[in-house]
Amino acid sequence: MSDPSRPSNPSTPPPPMYAPPPPSAPGFASPLPPSAGTMPQPIAPASGMGLAAILSQVTGVAGGGILLGLATVIVPLAFGYVFYVLPIAGFLAGIAAIRRGQLIGGVIAIVLNAMGGILTLVGLTG
Repeated sequence: MSDPSRPSNPSTPPPPMYAPPPPSAPGFASPLPPSAGTMPQPIAPASGMGLAAILSQVTGVAGGGILLGLATVIVPLAFGYVFYVLPIAGFLAGIAAIRRGQLIGGVIAIVLNAMGGILTLVGLTG
């Protein structure tokens, strides 16, 4: 009986099921060098900077630092009352936010608390 998976002509061998390995690298496939003048494809960002990504920069520790900075700037200008420790606490919160990956919120907190610290020094000396 004949095997139905074999070709009808017994003199031609079946084609190989895989590509033979290159003769220069026994057991290992060597990578091909890139052709001249070609550049690899650029890597696109995984996700865009949407509203949620920006809002995540000003939550948590960064949000606390920003609120302390706003308090140290607005309250002395509006009510004439000066906070002594809040600019330091807000500055430290800004640094902690940067260390946690919230760069935008941390920088905003540091700038606001630096302004509040300057207002505190003006309030102490003036």
